[in-house]
Amino acid sequence: MSLMLIVGIVMFGVLTWCLLKNTFPPAVLFIILPTIAALVCGFEFKVLSEYVASGLKSVVGTATLVAFSAMFFTLMKEAGVFDVIVRFILRFVSESVFSVLLATLIISSICSLDGNAYATLLVTVPALLPIYEKMNISKKTLLLLITVGVGVTGITPWGGSLNRAIAVTHLNILDVYYNLLPLQGVLFVLGVILCWYMARVEMKNNAGIDHSAFLALRHDFLVSKKVQNKGLLRFNFALVITTIVVLISGLVAGNYLFMIAFSIATVINFPNPKDAQQKIKDYALTVFPIIVIFLTIGVFVGILQNTGIITTLVDSLAAVLPASLGPYLYLLLAAFSVPIVILIGSDAFYFALLPLAVGLGETFHVSPMHVTIAMLITEQIGLLLSPVIPATHLGLNLLSLRVDEHIRHAIFKVWTLSVLALVAALGMGIIPL
Repeated sequence: MSLMLIVGIVMFGVLTWCLLKNTFPPAVLFIILPTIAALVCGFEFKVLSEYVASGLKSVVGTATLVAFSAMFFTLMKEAGVFDVIVRFILRFVSESVFSVLLATLIISSICSLDGNAYATLLVTVPALLPIYEKMNISKKTLLLLITVGVGVTGITPWGGSLNRAIAVTHLNILDVYYNLLPLQGVLFVLGVILCWYMARVEMKNNAGIDHSAFLALRHDFLVSKKVQNKGLLRFNFALVITTIVVLISGLVAGNYLFMIAFSIATVINFPNPKDAQQKIKDYALTVFPIIVIFLTIGVFVGILQNTGIITTLVDSLAAVLPASLGPYLYLLLAAFSVPIVILIGSDAFYFALLPLAVGLGETFHVSPMHVTIAMLITEQIGLLLSPVIPATHLGLNLLSLRVDEHIRHAIFKVWTLSVLALVAALGMGIIPL
């Protein structure tokens, strides 16, 4: 066993353990661990500096996209765009339990377009919890459908999961996203079927409300509690739709597009230069930790790839696998993504497991694109089941639920949807069998 192999195994073991135990910030780990590993393997700082420079160069574009898209969607949320969407959808809700559950799925899916699970929970739970309580629908079902909604649309070019994956694979972010879009459609359809099934379950548990009581209840939620400039609100809504359409069309590079969209939104919503400057400062405080993570990932990937540590690990793992199993290992990992992410969280999933899965796939001539798609579409839907992820605890606290209640209620339903999405990807040819 070579020194580099031993160092690589120890480094990834320490990384996974530290991420699971939250002993150090990920940004610190992504700098210190690969540096120590490379030095032990005999590399000098001068050489490592060159490797780091190449790694940083590979993440700058994605980091820029994440920064400006996050600021843009935060501004739009504050402007009330998502509140309008929620009220609009609630207009079509009836006293039918299925319609309430379907509205939950739709609202959480739309809110998750900003790639922020925290924001989705903060918008969806306060809006829908009173309806659930009045109709005697389980709060566990509310969190289940929000979990699925985040899984359906939470994979966006500006969201955390896709950007973590891109940071370690260096694929074109929009190429991956375009391949994921049909699968997100499949997940939504599966989510609708889940709503139908859960409505039957809830009605057996005496969920429901009479027509007049429901009308009075819905009226309270359709009345806006904020004084809003309707013309400005329409402009902001149109700006969000236009930005998403242009992004999907690929006419403008994503990072440049969100720079333009954020600049327009800032000028229109905050015509006073002092207010605009203060908002930019406020948003920058939120975005800066994300940028730090991306830059340190550049260090991590730059060192591990250029020193050959990743290659050594992958080659050694491939050597002990049966040749017949090798090309399908990533599918096996993807099929178990939900229980894996529950145990290790998204950081360890993307920063420790995905690089190894991609490397093993390449050894058996499997495209990194296919590995990444398989891992993304199956992992994202289980995100809000993991007790390792802070957003899960936000949802639990908002609904006064325990983590074990949530996992027991949701795991097999969510896992089933995850595996079906993987089967759909194979059947549609997005991932070759």
